[in-house]
Amino acid sequence: MKFQFLDTVVSSVDILQNAVLRLNTGNISQKKSRERLIEEHKKLDYFGDKNKYLVHTARSQPNLSLNLQHRISIANLQIDHKSTENFLLCRVITKFINISALLALVEDPDGNVERLALYNWTNIPKNKVEQMACRSIDQTFLPVGTKLVIKNLSYKVAADKNTIINSNNPDDVIIIDRHNDKLFGDLIWTSDLLDKKEIKGKTVDEFRCRGNDYFASKNYTAAIDEYSNGIKLKPQNGTLFANRAEAYLRLFQFRNALNNSEVVLKYEPSHLKAAYRKGKALCGLKRYKEAIITLQDLHQSLKVSTDGSISSIKQSTEQLLKHAKILDSENKNGQYDYISIINEYCERAKIRKDSKGNDEWVHEVGPRLDHADFLCKDIEICSIKGKGRGLIAKCDIPENTLLVVSKAFSIVYSHEVLGYAMKSHIQNDQTTCVASSLCSGELITQITQKLLEEPYHCQEVYELYNGLNLNKINKNLVNVDIIGNIVKYNSFALDNVIVESVNLSGKGLWILPSYFNHSCIDGNVTRFFLGDLMFMRSLKPILKGEELLICYRSADSSYEIRSRYLKSIGIDCQCRLCKLDKAEAPKTVHRRTQLLDTVEKLIKPLSNDPDSSLIKRLEKTIFELHDLRKEHPELEFDTLAPSKILALAYRENGNQSKALSILKEVYNSYKNVHLEIINGMIFDIVLLYINLKQMEEARKWFDIVLKRLVEPILGKCMDDEDKWKKEALYLAEKIIPALNSTVKQLYNDNMENA
Repeated sequence: MKFQFLDTVVSSVDILQNAVLRLNTGNISQKKSRERLIEEHKKLDYFGDKNKYLVHTARSQPNLSLNLQHRISIANLQIDHKSTENFLLCRVITKFINISALLALVEDPDGNVERLALYNWTNIPKNKVEQMACRSIDQTFLPVGTKLVIKNLSYKVAADKNTIINSNNPDDVIIIDRHNDKLFGDLIWTSDLLDKKEIKGKTVDEFRCRGNDYFASKNYTAAIDEYSNGIKLKPQNGTLFANRAEAYLRLFQFRNALNNSEVVLKYEPSHLKAAYRKGKALCGLKRYKEAIITLQDLHQSLKVSTDGSISSIKQSTEQLLKHAKILDSENKNGQYDYISIINEYCERAKIRKDSKGNDEWVHEVGPRLDHADFLCKDIEICSIKGKGRGLIAKCDIPENTLLVVSKAFSIVYSHEVLGYAMKSHIQNDQTTCVASSLCSGELITQITQKLLEEPYHCQEVYELYNGLNLNKINKNLVNVDIIGNIVKYNSFALDNVIVESVNLSGKGLWILPSYFNHSCIDGNVTRFFLGDLMFMRSLKPILKGEELLICYRSADSSYEIRSRYLKSIGIDCQCRLCKLDKAEAPKTVHRRTQLLDTVEKLIKPLSNDPDSSLIKRLEKTIFELHDLRKEHPELEFDTLAPSKILALAYRENGNQSKALSILKEVYNSYKNVHLEIINGMIFDIVLLYINLKQMEEARKWFDIVLKRLVEPILGKCMDDEDKWKKEALYLAEKIIPALNSTVKQLYNDNMENA
């Protein structure tokens, strides 16, 4: 299967290769030793395609003549620079492995080693004759020691953030005839093909030390390899297993970390670090009660210990135990400290520039927060006629009830995508489209890698809708075609989430929220993102047996835009708005198009000069748009944006009372609709009242917009209204920093008066 990301088509095999490379090489971009590269390459063999293919026959040219001045060393290759004049002389030092490309390691005469990817060398046989000529990619294909000349090569940073030499045309690769000794004169290869250091045996302690060195440089994948090699020599070495458990924790591979910790405790029940890491792994696996028991036992052991050197682990255990109890309470009762969470989010969302000018997180993993999932006991997944599966209320649910809190299974922020630098200002539509498409491809790759690392996750991911109509799915096998379609139909976009002046966008996969079905206008559930956490609350009272619905695409977007998007993810929406749009007469549709075109032509002149005649023309046009749906005024959304512009024009023209009248009329008509534009219009009302020095009215309307902004997180005020208001103001200022100056004007910078 192939996936389209903007102008790029990527096959599922390419995505699998990228995931495999990351899995086995780690995303550490520093220069690696020959030995380390060989170690990583060996691991790829497990994932190599063992099928037989028609293989391009590399050509040997006994009479080859080359200008030695054009020979380039691997050390002098430049990223993303393609040279048509220079050539690379190299020899193969590992066997080729077939994934998406043919992969091997090569070295040049100076001893520099790099990865090589040969594309377009294999074809699937079309008939029996071709099948007879097929062969697998093994040692007989360009065997170790083969000397090559590679022309027109490109040098890239691969998906695993490590460099690689690419050759896309087999005719650009020439085998150096072994009898042509005079071709390169007295050129001497600086290293032996079989380096004595490679065949020298290492001790367990050497593997441990090398693993620790890699760990210190944050190359956890390489550290795991070294610890694993030591374990092969001494299978009951608790230190190696404990160290490997910590490396797995740093890679968020919690099942592997738990298994390694338990091996240590089997042989050494009093191993303190292993017990601590077991507790940490259990938290990562969402097995909070088991984690609490493990950490309580460890804490008790530490309390009675007289060893003064364990103060550090004692303190860490106390902190982790406290955190495990918080996670357990969040998971069981839905009790979240929202102030603490948003502070954590803002701290982790901070961005700085790297050496190349690209954006990177100040915190290592960015705004990926360590909090528990929650599922309200009053909802359940059921089959919905005509929709597949959805969520149903098991009993009556009050407004603003916390229904679901879900941590992303995987999330990708725009600036994390290789080659994409996030802008700190608001992005335009084209940039957002590019970012969204890049994030989709990256998200598929990351999920593939995660399932390769710990295949037990396949069970929950493959339960989601994939649109492939497969009769049977092997839930223990990583299938990129399925993963790609699951991302297509179930991922959520993060668009312009602004936190403390940082504009975040991206895309993620959340498992449980994916079961909520869509309605453009009749949604009864709202969602809010804090980092990789999604909070979902009821927008209105929900009756027993009623389906819980969210809006995938805002109702104030045109029917053409909404329907095109919904169709792309297999939804034929039957909400009131879509039915009305479909049933509208062609004459009405044509007239609407004309009126909206008139609005567009009036907007630009009005923004430069709020002339009275232009204002009246816009007002008349809005009235005509309203009249097209006078029988369904609550479903007329095309006038929202023009009405906001009209109010602004009246304000600029000095008629603030008229501007207020327009905005308040719109609010009263659409106050039960959860749209961002309505929140913006209420805030405009607040600013108008402030300009008019009517502070009591300004506070009243500010309270309205504050509740609309913050209730999806905090829920309704149930007890202490002053405390709720204070927290709400704090959260609102964090979410929308522009509110800060308004709050100061309204409350004289005294939060106690809020």
